[in-house]
Amino acid sequence: MAVQALIVEDSPTGRSVLRRRLEEIGCEIVGEAGNASAALELFRTLRPQLVTLDLLMPPAGGVDAKSLFRSIRKEAPEAAVVVISAQPKAREQAEYMGGGAVAYFEKPFNFASLVSKLKQIFPQF
Repeated sequence: MAVQALIVEDSPTGRSVLRRRLEEIGCEIVGEAGNASAALELFRTLRPQLVTLDLLMPPAGGVDAKSLFRSIRKEAPEAAVVVISAQPKAREQAEYMGGGAVAYFEKPFNFASLVSKLKQIFPQF
């Protein structure tokens, strides 16, 4: 069974690249969101096993990336959240990893590193 994934990225190009790469390794992309508010709605409806989360998105509907992350962790602690961001701050990385993210990648990143991490979490890869 394919790992169901939700891509949260405000860049259409970024979403497209992630979609293609994740599908290549066997993920089923069940949703894509360009902002945190839409992502929260999709997450609550779709309940994906994997969420890729961009941190540098403008807030929408009173929801930003950080509050989205906290909601996902609270509502579905079993969901794997991978932060993929252009934000290189060590403090941010420590905060998200300490909060339950399974990985934190800075853009641009080596996709093979993400695949390696996902193989540890999801044995079906």
